[in-house]
Amino acid sequence: MSEEKLKNEAMRRYEQGEPPKDIYTSLGKGKTWFFKWLKRFKSGDSNWAEEQSRRPHTSPKKIDSAMEQTVIATRDQLVNTLYAPIGAQHICWELQDATDKLPSLATINRVIKRNGLTRKRPRYQAKGVKYPIFPIVTASNILHQMDNVGPRYLKNDGRFYAINLIDAYDRRVRVNPNRRQNKDAIVVGMLRSWEYLGLPDFLQMDNTLSTQGSHRHPHSFGLVIRLCLHLGIQPIFIPIREPWRNAFVERFNDDFDKCFFRSQFFKNFKHLCDQAVNYELFHDTKHRYSTLKGHTPQQHCTGIKRRLLRNFKIPEKLAITPGHIHLIRFIRSSRVLDIFGEKFTMPMDVEYEYVRATIDTAKEKLFICHDDQIVKELDYPLPKTAMDLSELEL
Repeated sequence: MSEEKLKNEAMRRYEQGEPPKDIYTSLGKGKTWFFKWLKRFKSGDSNWAEEQSRRPHTSPKKIDSAMEQTVIATRDQLVNTLYAPIGAQHICWELQDATDKLPSLATINRVIKRNGLTRKRPRYQAKGVKYPIFPIVTASNILHQMDNVGPRYLKNDGRFYAINLIDAYDRRVRVNPNRRQNKDAIVVGMLRSWEYLGLPDFLQMDNTLSTQGSHRHPHSFGLVIRLCLHLGIQPIFIPIREPWRNAFVERFNDDFDKCFFRSQFFKNFKHLCDQAVNYELFHDTKHRYSTLKGHTPQQHCTGIKRRLLRNFKIPEKLAITPGHIHLIRFIRSSRVLDIFGEKFTMPMDVEYEYVRATIDTAKEKLFICHDDQIVKELDYPLPKTAMDLSELEL
């Protein structure tokens, strides 16, 4: 007997006065089944025996069509706003002033996905080798990260580079376009950045010769290192061929490329430099980071302890002053540590591990640390002559 015939048979026998228990027991059904259909039968609905959808009449988490269109319109507005990020969190922040009933981030992401507006990026895969956490960043101006972007090309005005700096704590930035990326251009960018950001305790960068100096004279150090030491800043060089270790500035460089350089037309290099100032201001006052709990870089800044004087001038004779220079290196099976092109043999204990090499310029010593323990100490004699910068034009 079909399910519908069972229901009709049960109600027929009920109307004839047969006890409910006898009815549903003889039909192989339960008490709940019988009284469910008895209630439907008594409702007077002619379609009482038909199955009804169990879908809820209301879905409190479902976004209505008007709000969905508002989310899409807000994202389109961000896409068309110069320098603006377009993720779900930023859409939510933009909606705060427009509505009291904000959709969740998960709902916004579903709307973006449902309407084919997603942009996928490959996720970083950790290698499983412990990396030295150094330094511990708990406030503004403890650590700045620096990197060069370029070359990029202007349609009517040739090639340029950008020397970008970012504070690892609050994400304040400086963008420094320059026609070149040599040591002089980098120093100009550093000094301009520090006038605004303040002087950091550490400056982290990659291993280009323009930041290191000459490999023919590895103990002499170049202008960038000497200037850092002169200003009481400790340079940090990330592992060779591992640019992702400068994650904050690398991510910013990606935004710089997409939200600034490729988002508008620049008439010439001067126009680009003028617009870069506007981009800096927009980023520091409008760009909200989820890692900063929705704050902008300016809101998250904890203050500036040391400022670079506006009338600061590099000494004509720049000696190697007391301080520390750090290099983080991965030791491979050859057990060779590369310090500015100079090779040192490492113990077997640090094979396939990261180490931190620190040059103490006051003691003229090289200390190699692994897991915060000194595994090797070497003499590191330094030249006593100062670098002549009398002809340097900055």
